[in-house]
Amino acid sequence: MLAFFGSLLVSATIAVGASAQQRVEVTFEQALAMASRAAPDLAVARARESIATADVGAAGLHPNPSAFVGTSTQTARLSAGVSVPLYLLGQRGASMDASRAELQTVRVESAITLSEVRTACAHAFVSLWLAQRAAEARHDAAEIAARLDRSVQGRIEVGNAPEIEGLRSNAEKLRAEADAQEAEQLVAAAGSDLSRWIAAPVGDVLRARGDPPIPDATLPLSALLAKAADSPAARRDDYDARAAEARAARERALVRPALSLGLSVDTLDPTLPVANYHATLGIDVPLFNQRGPLIDRETASAGAARARAHSTRARITAELVAAWRMFTATHARRKALAEGVVPAAEKAAVAIEESYALGRATLVAVLDAERARIDARVSLIEARAANANAWIETQSAMGWP
Repeated sequence: MLAFFGSLLVSATIAVGASAQQRVEVTFEQALAMASRAAPDLAVARARESIATADVGAAGLHPNPSAFVGTSTQTARLSAGVSVPLYLLGQRGASMDASRAELQTVRVESAITLSEVRTACAHAFVSLWLAQRAAEARHDAAEIAARLDRSVQGRIEVGNAPEIEGLRSNAEKLRAEADAQEAEQLVAAAGSDLSRWIAAPVGDVLRARGDPPIPDATLPLSALLAKAADSPAARRDDYDARAAEARAARERALVRPALSLGLSVDTLDPTLPVANYHATLGIDVPLFNQRGPLIDRETASAGAARARAHSTRARITAELVAAWRMFTATHARRKALAEGVVPAAEKAAVAIEESYALGRATLVAVLDAERARIDARVSLIEARAANANAWIETQSAMGWP
Protein backbone atom coordinates (compact mmCIF):
# COMPACT_ATOMS: atom_id res chain seq x y z
CA MET A 1 0.00 0.00 0.00
CA LEU A 2 2.83 2.40 0.89
CA ALA A 3 4.52 1.61 -2.39
CA PHE A 4 1.28 2.36 -4.25
CA PHE A 5 0.86 5.77 -2.62
CA GLY A 6 4.56 6.48 -3.15
CA SER A 7 4.22 5.82 -6.85
CA LEU A 8 1.16 8.09 -6.99
CA LEU A 9 3.13 10.88 -5.29
CA VAL A 10 6.03 10.54 -7.74
CA SER A 11 3.62 10.53 -10.69
CA ALA A 12 1.90 13.66 -9.39
CA THR A 13 5.24 15.41 -8.88
CA ILE A 14 6.31 14.60 -12.43
CA ALA A 15 2.97 15.82 -13.78
CA VAL A 16 3.27 19.12 -11.90
CA GLY A 17 6.84 19.58 -13.13
CA ALA A 18 5.80 18.89 -16.70
CA SER A 19 2.89 21.33 -16.50
CA ALA A 20 5.23 24.01 -15.06
CA GLN A 21 7.36 23.91 -18.18
CA GLN A 22 6.44 26.50 -20.78
CA ARG A 23 7.43 26.40 -24.42
CA VAL A 24 8.82 29.78 -25.47
CA GLU A 25 9.71 30.64 -29.05
CA VAL A 26 12.03 33.57 -29.68
CA THR A 27 13.32 35.16 -32.85
CA PHE A 28 16.90 36.22 -33.39
CA GLU A 29 16.08 39.89 -32.77
CA GLN A 30 14.07 39.11 -29.64
CA ALA A 31 16.91 37.03 -28.21
CA LEU A 32 19.41 39.85 -28.74
CA ALA A 33 17.04 42.39 -27.20
CA MET A 34 16.45 40.19 -24.14
CA ALA A 35 20.17 39.54 -23.73
CA SER A 36 20.96 43.26 -24.02
CA ARG A 37 18.48 43.94 -21.25
CA ALA A 38 18.77 41.04 -18.81
CA ALA A 39 22.04 39.14 -19.29
CA PRO A 40 23.74 38.52 -15.91
CA ASP A 41 27.11 39.72 -17.25
CA LEU A 42 25.58 43.12 -18.01
CA ALA A 43 24.33 43.42 -14.44
CA VAL A 44 27.93 43.08 -13.26
CA ALA A 45 29.08 45.72 -15.77
CA ARG A 46 26.37 48.16 -14.67
CA ALA A 47 27.35 47.61 -11.04
CA ARG A 48 30.94 48.56 -11.90
CA GLU A 49 29.63 51.72 -13.56
CA SER A 50 27.75 52.60 -10.38
CA ILE A 51 30.93 52.21 -8.36
CA ALA A 52 32.92 54.39 -10.78
CA THR A 53 30.18 57.05 -10.70
CA ALA A 54 30.30 57.07 -6.91
CA ASP A 55 34.09 57.43 -7.07
CA VAL A 56 33.68 60.70 -9.00
CA GLY A 57 31.62 62.10 -6.16
CA ALA A 58 34.05 60.74 -3.57
CA ALA A 59 36.98 62.46 -5.31
CA GLY A 60 35.21 65.82 -4.97
CA LEU A 61 34.58 65.57 -1.23
CA HIS A 62 35.91 68.36 0.90
CA PRO A 63 37.98 67.32 3.93
CA ASN A 64 36.40 67.68 7.33
CA PRO A 65 37.52 70.51 9.65
CA SER A 66 39.30 69.78 12.92
CA ALA A 67 38.03 71.29 16.15
CA PHE A 68 39.75 71.51 19.53
CA VAL A 69 38.92 72.63 23.08
CA GLY A 70 41.43 73.25 25.85
CA THR A 71 42.00 74.91 29.20
CA SER A 72 44.91 76.16 31.29
CA THR A 73 45.59 76.98 34.92
CA GLN A 74 47.33 80.38 34.61
CA THR A 75 45.77 82.08 31.60
CA ALA A 76 42.64 81.33 29.62
CA ARG A 77 40.24 79.00 31.31
CA LEU A 78 38.77 78.06 27.89
CA SER A 79 40.48 77.79 24.52
CA ALA A 80 38.59 76.65 21.42
CA GLY A 81 39.28 76.64 17.69
CA VAL A 82 38.83 75.03 14.35
CA SER A 83 41.22 74.18 11.51
CA VAL A 84 39.89 73.88 7.93
CA PRO A 85 42.01 72.26 5.16
CA LEU A 86 41.90 74.27 1.93
CA TYR A 87 42.53 72.76 -1.49
CA LEU A 88 42.77 75.91 -3.56
CA LEU A 89 45.52 74.93 -6.00
CA GLY A 90 43.65 72.45 -8.20
CA GLN A 91 44.07 69.27 -6.15
CA ARG A 92 40.33 68.59 -5.89
CA GLY A 93 39.67 69.28 -9.57
CA ALA A 94 42.54 67.03 -10.66
CA SER A 95 41.21 64.19 -8.48
CA MET A 96 37.74 64.55 -9.96
CA ASP A 97 39.14 64.62 -13.51
CA ALA A 98 41.03 61.39 -12.82
CA SER A 99 37.86 59.74 -11.49
CA ARG A 100 35.87 60.92 -14.51
CA ALA A 101 38.50 59.40 -16.81
CA GLU A 102 38.19 56.13 -14.91
CA LEU A 103 34.42 56.30 -15.34
CA GLN A 104 34.80 56.63 -19.11
CA THR A 105 37.02 53.56 -19.12
CA VAL A 106 34.44 51.58 -17.15
CA ARG A 107 31.69 52.70 -19.53
CA VAL A 108 33.57 51.55 -22.61
CA GLU A 109 34.23 48.24 -20.85
CA SER A 110 30.47 47.94 -20.33
CA ALA A 111 30.01 48.52 -24.06
CA ILE A 112 32.51 45.73 -24.72
CA THR A 113 30.60 43.46 -22.34
CA LEU A 114 27.40 44.25 -24.21
CA SER A 115 29.06 43.35 -27.51
CA GLU A 116 30.37 40.09 -26.06
CA VAL A 117 26.95 39.23 -24.65
CA ARG A 118 25.25 39.90 -27.99
CA THR A 119 27.86 37.78 -29.78
CA ALA A 120 27.47 34.87 -27.36
CA CYS A 121 23.67 35.12 -27.49
CA ALA A 122 23.71 35.20 -31.30
CA HIS A 123 25.92 32.11 -31.47
CA ALA A 124 23.68 30.34 -28.95
CA PHE A 125 20.61 31.16 -31.07
CA VAL A 126 22.32 29.78 -34.18
CA SER A 127 23.27 26.63 -32.27
CA LEU A 128 19.65 26.15 -31.21
CA TRP A 129 18.43 26.82 -34.75
CA LEU A 130 20.96 24.32 -36.11
CA ALA A 131 19.94 21.68 -33.57
CA GLN A 132 16.23 22.15 -34.39
CA ARG A 133 16.74 21.94 -38.15
CA ALA A 134 19.02 18.93 -37.80
CA ALA A 135 16.45 17.25 -35.55
CA GLU A 136 13.75 17.87 -38.18
CA ALA A 137 15.97 16.32 -40.84
CA ARG A 138 16.68 13.31 -38.60
CA HIS A 139 12.97 12.83 -37.87
CA ASP A 140 12.24 12.93 -41.59
CA ALA A 141 14.97 10.37 -42.13
CA ALA A 142 13.45 8.15 -39.44
CA GLU A 143 10.02 8.38 -41.12
CA ILE A 144 11.50 7.53 -44.51
CA ALA A 145 13.43 4.62 -43.03
CA ALA A 146 10.25 3.32 -41.35
CA ARG A 147 8.29 3.62 -44.59
CA LEU A 148 11.04 1.84 -46.50
CA ASP A 149 11.15 -0.91 -43.88
CA ARG A 150 7.42 -1.46 -44.23
CA SER A 151 7.81 -1.64 -48.01
CA VAL A 152 10.62 -4.18 -47.72
CA GLN A 153 8.67 -6.33 -45.25
CA GLY A 154 5.73 -6.35 -47.65
CA ARG A 155 7.98 -7.47 -50.49
CA ILE A 156 9.40 -10.23 -48.30
CA GLU A 157 5.93 -11.46 -47.41
CA VAL A 158 5.00 -11.90 -51.08
CA GLY A 159 8.38 -13.44 -51.89
CA ASN A 160 9.77 -10.57 -53.98
CA ALA A 161 12.74 -9.89 -51.68
CA PRO A 162 15.09 -12.03 -49.56
CA GLU A 163 14.87 -11.89 -45.78
CA ILE A 164 18.35 -10.34 -45.56
CA GLU A 165 16.90 -7.15 -46.99
CA GLY A 166 14.43 -7.07 -44.12
CA LEU A 167 17.31 -7.20 -41.65
CA ARG A 168 19.08 -4.38 -43.47
CA SER A 169 16.01 -2.15 -43.65
CA ASN A 170 15.17 -2.77 -40.01
CA ALA A 171 18.72 -1.94 -38.94
CA GLU A 172 18.56 1.28 -40.97
CA LYS A 173 15.25 2.17 -39.32
CA LEU A 174 16.68 1.62 -35.83
CA ARG A 175 19.74 3.71 -36.65
CA ALA A 176 17.59 6.55 -37.99
CA GLU A 177 15.40 6.46 -34.88
CA ALA A 178 18.48 6.60 -32.62
CA ASP A 179 19.83 9.58 -34.60
CA ALA A 180 16.47 11.34 -34.23
CA GLN A 181 16.41 10.78 -30.48
CA GLU A 182 19.94 12.09 -30.10
CA ALA A 183 19.13 15.16 -32.21
CA GLU A 184 16.14 15.92 -29.98
CA GLN A 185 18.34 15.88 -26.87
CA LEU A 186 20.80 18.23 -28.57
CA VAL A 187 17.93 20.67 -29.11
CA ALA A 188 17.22 20.71 -25.37
CA ALA A 189 20.91 21.28 -24.60
CA ALA A 190 21.13 24.17 -27.07
CA GLY A 191 18.00 25.72 -25.59
CA SER A 192 19.55 25.60 -22.12
CA ASP A 193 22.63 27.42 -23.39
CA LEU A 194 20.52 30.20 -24.92
CA SER A 195 18.47 30.59 -21.73
CA ARG A 196 21.65 31.63 -19.90
CA TRP A 197 22.09 34.70 -22.07
CA ILE A 198 18.47 35.88 -22.15
CA ALA A 199 17.85 35.12 -18.45
CA ALA A 200 14.91 32.83 -19.22
CA PRO A 201 13.24 30.94 -16.33
CA VAL A 202 14.66 27.49 -15.70
CA GLY A 203 11.39 25.75 -16.52
CA ASP A 204 10.99 27.34 -19.95
CA VAL A 205 11.61 25.23 -23.05
CA LEU A 206 13.25 27.56 -25.56
CA ARG A 207 12.86 27.17 -29.29
CA ALA A 208 14.16 29.32 -32.12
CA ARG A 209 11.54 30.89 -34.36
CA GLY A 210 12.60 31.97 -37.80
CA ASP A 211 16.05 31.88 -39.35
CA PRO A 212 19.11 33.85 -38.24
CA PRO A 213 19.57 36.89 -40.49
CA ILE A 214 22.26 36.55 -43.15
CA PRO A 215 22.84 39.35 -45.67
CA ASP A 216 23.23 38.42 -49.31
CA ALA A 217 26.10 40.89 -49.60
CA THR A 218 28.20 42.95 -47.22
CA LEU A 219 29.88 46.33 -47.37
CA PRO A 220 33.37 46.52 -48.87
CA LEU A 221 36.10 45.36 -46.54
CA SER A 222 37.53 48.88 -46.28
CA ALA A 223 34.22 50.20 -44.92
CA LEU A 224 34.05 47.37 -42.38
CA LEU A 225 37.61 48.07 -41.24
CA ALA A 226 36.75 51.73 -40.67
CA LYS A 227 33.86 50.73 -38.40
CA ALA A 228 36.00 48.20 -36.54
CA ALA A 229 38.64 50.87 -35.82
CA ASP A 230 36.00 52.81 -33.86
CA SER A 231 34.55 49.81 -32.00
CA PRO A 232 34.48 49.78 -28.17
CA ALA A 233 37.17 47.10 -28.04
CA ALA A 234 39.47 49.26 -30.18
CA ARG A 235 38.82 52.38 -28.08
CA ARG A 236 39.18 50.80 -24.65
CA ASP A 237 42.97 51.15 -24.48
CA ASP A 238 42.69 54.75 -25.68
CA TYR A 239 40.52 55.48 -22.66
CA ASP A 240 42.99 53.60 -20.46
CA ALA A 241 45.76 55.90 -21.70
CA ARG A 242 43.67 58.99 -20.98
CA ALA A 243 42.84 57.71 -17.51
CA ALA A 244 46.54 57.12 -16.78
CA GLU A 245 47.36 60.64 -17.97
CA ALA A 246 44.62 62.03 -15.72
CA ARG A 247 46.02 60.10 -12.75
CA ALA A 248 49.48 61.51 -13.51
CA ALA A 249 47.99 65.02 -13.56
CA ARG A 250 46.36 64.30 -10.22
CA GLU A 251 49.70 63.25 -8.74
CA ARG A 252 51.31 66.45 -10.00
CA ALA A 253 48.51 68.49 -8.44
CA LEU A 254 49.01 66.74 -5.12
CA VAL A 255 52.61 68.01 -5.08
CA ARG A 256 51.31 71.55 -4.77
CA PRO A 257 51.20 72.98 -1.25
CA ALA A 258 48.10 72.21 0.75
CA LEU A 259 46.74 75.07 2.86
CA SER A 260 44.90 75.01 6.16
CA LEU A 261 43.09 77.87 7.89
CA GLY A 262 42.97 77.90 11.67
CA LEU A 263 40.68 80.04 13.84
CA SER A 264 40.73 79.95 17.67
CA VAL A 265 39.73 81.97 20.71
CA ASP A 266 40.98 82.29 24.30
CA THR A 267 38.41 83.41 26.82
CA LEU A 268 37.93 83.63 30.58
CA ASP A 269 41.54 84.80 30.89
CA PRO A 270 42.07 86.85 34.13
CA THR A 271 45.05 88.62 32.57
CA LEU A 272 43.02 89.95 29.61
CA PRO A 273 39.96 92.19 29.73
CA VAL A 274 38.38 90.60 26.62
CA ALA A 275 38.58 87.38 24.64
CA ASN A 276 41.70 86.86 22.51
CA TYR A 277 41.18 85.65 18.91
CA HIS A 278 43.76 83.86 16.73
CA ALA A 279 43.94 83.25 12.96
CA THR A 280 46.61 81.09 11.33
CA LEU A 281 47.36 79.91 7.82
CA GLY A 282 49.27 76.63 7.51
CA ILE A 283 51.12 75.44 4.44
CA ASP A 284 52.04 71.82 3.73
CA VAL A 285 55.48 72.21 2.17
CA PRO A 286 56.32 69.29 -0.21
CA LEU A 287 59.98 68.89 0.72
CA PHE A 288 60.25 65.14 1.27
CA ASN A 289 57.50 63.81 -1.01
CA GLN A 290 57.51 65.05 -4.60
CA ARG A 291 55.43 61.99 -5.77
CA GLY A 292 57.90 61.44 -8.60
CA PRO A 293 57.68 57.62 -8.64
CA LEU A 294 53.87 57.79 -8.73
CA ILE A 295 53.95 60.21 -11.66
CA ASP A 296 56.44 58.00 -13.50
CA ARG A 297 54.26 54.96 -12.93
CA GLU A 298 51.15 56.61 -14.41
CA THR A 299 53.14 57.97 -17.35
CA ALA A 300 54.45 54.48 -18.03
CA SER A 301 50.90 53.11 -17.74
CA ALA A 302 49.74 55.57 -20.39
CA GLY A 303 52.53 54.44 -22.72
CA ALA A 304 51.65 50.79 -22.14
CA ALA A 305 47.97 51.52 -22.87
CA ARG A 306 48.87 53.14 -26.19
CA ALA A 307 50.98 50.11 -27.11
CA ARG A 308 48.04 47.85 -26.23
CA ALA A 309 45.75 50.01 -28.35
CA HIS A 310 47.99 49.46 -31.38
CA SER A 311 48.10 45.71 -30.69
CA THR A 312 44.33 45.53 -30.15
CA ARG A 313 43.56 47.30 -33.42
CA ALA A 314 45.89 44.93 -35.26
CA ARG A 315 44.12 41.95 -33.68
CA ILE A 316 40.66 43.29 -34.46
CA THR A 317 41.67 43.96 -38.06
CA ALA A 318 42.93 40.40 -38.45
CA GLU A 319 39.78 38.96 -36.85
CA LEU A 320 37.54 41.06 -39.07
CA VAL A 321 39.35 40.08 -42.25
CA ALA A 322 39.22 36.40 -41.26
CA ALA A 323 35.51 36.60 -40.40
CA TRP A 324 34.71 38.46 -43.61
CA ARG A 325 36.53 35.90 -45.76
CA MET A 326 34.88 33.04 -43.84
CA PHE A 327 31.51 34.66 -44.48
CA THR A 328 32.28 34.87 -48.19
CA ALA A 329 33.40 31.23 -48.33
CA THR A 330 30.44 29.85 -46.37
CA HIS A 331 28.05 31.97 -48.42
CA ALA A 332 29.33 30.36 -51.62
CA ARG A 333 29.08 26.87 -50.10
CA ARG A 334 25.56 27.50 -48.84
CA LYS A 335 24.46 28.73 -52.24
CA ALA A 336 25.96 25.70 -54.02
CA LEU A 337 24.29 23.26 -51.64
CA ALA A 338 20.91 24.99 -51.81
CA GLU A 339 20.81 25.39 -55.58
CA GLY A 340 22.56 22.24 -56.74
CA VAL A 341 23.46 19.51 -54.29
CA VAL A 342 20.28 19.21 -52.22
CA PRO A 343 17.81 19.26 -55.16
CA ALA A 344 19.90 16.68 -57.00
CA ALA A 345 20.07 14.42 -53.94
CA GLU A 346 16.30 14.70 -53.43
CA LYS A 347 15.57 13.78 -57.04
CA ALA A 348 18.04 10.90 -56.99
CA ALA A 349 16.55 9.43 -53.81
CA VAL A 350 13.00 9.60 -55.19
CA ALA A 351 14.04 8.07 -58.51
CA ILE A 352 15.95 5.18 -56.91
CA GLU A 353 13.09 4.46 -54.49
CA GLU A 354 10.67 4.28 -57.42
CA SER A 355 13.08 1.98 -59.27
CA TYR A 356 13.28 -0.29 -56.22
CA ALA A 357 9.49 -0.50 -56.11
CA LEU A 358 9.59 -1.68 -59.74
CA GLY A 359 12.37 -4.17 -58.97
CA ARG A 360 15.01 -2.28 -60.97
CA ALA A 361 17.24 -1.17 -58.09
CA THR A 362 18.75 -2.90 -55.07
CA LEU A 363 18.00 -2.10 -51.46
CA VAL A 364 21.60 -1.04 -50.92
CA ALA A 365 21.22 1.59 -53.63
CA VAL A 366 18.06 2.89 -52.00
CA LEU A 367 19.72 3.11 -48.57
CA ASP A 368 22.75 4.89 -50.03
CA ALA A 369 20.50 7.38 -51.82
CA GLU A 370 18.53 8.09 -48.65
CA ARG A 371 21.74 8.63 -46.68
CA ALA A 372 22.99 10.97 -49.38
CA ARG A 373 19.74 12.93 -49.27
CA ILE A 374 19.83 13.35 -45.49
CA ASP A 375 23.54 14.19 -45.52
CA ALA A 376 22.92 16.85 -48.16
CA ARG A 377 20.11 18.41 -46.11
CA VAL A 378 22.20 18.39 -42.96
CA SER A 379 25.16 19.83 -44.85
CA LEU A 380 22.99 22.68 -46.08
CA ILE A 381 21.76 23.36 -42.55
CA GLU A 382 25.33 23.32 -41.22
CA ALA A 383 26.49 25.59 -44.05
CA ARG A 384 23.77 28.10 -43.25
CA ALA A 385 24.72 27.99 -39.56
CA ALA A 386 28.40 28.48 -40.43
CA ASN A 387 27.46 31.40 -42.68
CA ALA A 388 25.41 32.96 -39.88
CA ASN A 389 28.21 32.47 -37.34
CA ALA A 390 30.72 34.07 -39.70
CA TRP A 391 28.46 37.10 -40.04
CA ILE A 392 28.09 37.24 -36.25
CA GLU A 393 31.88 37.29 -35.89
CA THR A 394 32.06 40.06 -38.50
CA GLN A 395 29.59 42.16 -36.53
CA SER A 396 31.38 41.35 -33.27
CA ALA A 397 34.68 42.66 -34.68
CA MET A 398 32.88 45.91 -35.55
CA GLY A 399 31.33 46.14 -32.08
CA TRP A 400 27.80 45.45 -33.38
CA PRO A 401 27.36 48.81 -35.17
